[in-house]
Amino acid sequence: MTSIQSPGRTIDVPGITTPVSPYPAATRAGDWVYVSGQVSFDDDGSVRGEGDIEAQTRCSLERLQRVLAGYGAGLADVVSCTVYLRDAGLADAFNTAWVSAFDGHRPSRATVVAELLDRRLLVEVQAIAYLPQTPTPSSEAGK
Repeated sequence: MTSIQSPGRTIDVPGITTPVSPYPAATRAGDWVYVSGQVSFDDDGSVRGEGDIEAQTRCSLERLQRVLAGYGAGLADVVSCTVYLRDAGLADAFNTAWVSAFDGHRPSRATVVAELLDRRLLVEVQAIAYLPQTPTPSSEAGK
């Protein structure tokens, strides 16, 4: 049995998962990369765009891009996302920022209304990307 936590399979990104997160920013299993939920935190832990769903969506997707970059990938490699919104009324403004960030790429998506762990957060985005034949993560991820 192969452990998905073997060296080169998980990745931490400075400001996103280090130094205190109990889980990695992403885990690679074969050609698939599973990215942990990304929220609107700046690298110092403060919330970016408090009260602004479009700003928080942009920040969450920028963080997603930073994690994917550690595997030599980008948003175009994302095949599926699960999105958690604090309120269904945020969906239209969220979708505006989403469409802009993905620039014509349309991964499958489930959107769930949920209470997020930090009450200042309006959105969280978890993703799965497909990366056939790509190199393992570099230690330069997130720099």
